[in-house]
Amino acid sequence: MIDSHCHLTDPFYCGGEQIIKSMAKDGLEALVTVGYDAETSAECARLAAKYDGVYATAGIHPSEIKSENDMDKVLPLLSLPKVVALGEIGLDYHWDDVPRDVQKRVFEMQLDAACSYNVPVVIHSRDCDGDMFPILKSWYRRLPKGLVMHCFSSSAELAREYVKMGFYVSFAGPVTFRNAKRGDAIRAVPDELLLAETDSPYLTPVPHRGERNYPAFVRYVIDKLAEERQTDPEKMEHITSENARRFYGIK
Repeated sequence: MIDSHCHLTDPFYCGGEQIIKSMAKDGLEALVTVGYDAETSAECARLAAKYDGVYATAGIHPSEIKSENDMDKVLPLLSLPKVVALGEIGLDYHWDDVPRDVQKRVFEMQLDAACSYNVPVVIHSRDCDGDMFPILKSWYRRLPKGLVMHCFSSSAELAREYVKMGFYVSFAGPVTFRNAKRGDAIRAVPDELLLAETDSPYLTPVPHRGERNYPAFVRYVIDKLAEERQTDPEKMEHITSENARRFYGIK
């Protein structure tokens, strides 16, 4: 299995080394630890450089925008061999703790950087579809390595629109929640654009909901994707792992 999006830099994991050492036992061949500001991006890059099977992203999450100058610390990380994407970046109108015009400006600055550095992009999109869709529609042809809609929680109709533009769509623990009603969106994504993630330590899937999340729990997301698409979990594991390898350029 590959967990295509987790946060090993969260303080709960105490550096993440124990999770990394347990990867083989947990059935994980690789994981992507995702940066969300200058400090976590640098730490993700350090972990990726140190450990086999660990890959990193670097970016500034919309809720973590402190200064546009932070990009000067993040962008050089994209040149490192195991930093495989720019992200997570995007818009977040749920918390709305950073002015929306600032979020949009920094988001587009980072999209422009993805073009310059020739890297894929990990998109964070929460309660902002009305602004996110037109921005991505205006940019996607300029993004040479494509993008993934991380932890997708919008409609099946929007999933189909993103698929038309060639976007990958990733699902996390919420698809396992009671009354999640994500089946239509899951089925709207073709096999070749489907990813599975945990977003750990957040969004713990059933049957561990209420506990802290771990990358190994991606198996429950994979099982749910298989159930909704009426296929077996082993096939779904293969599909999502191959897609993660292709999207992130994992060897």
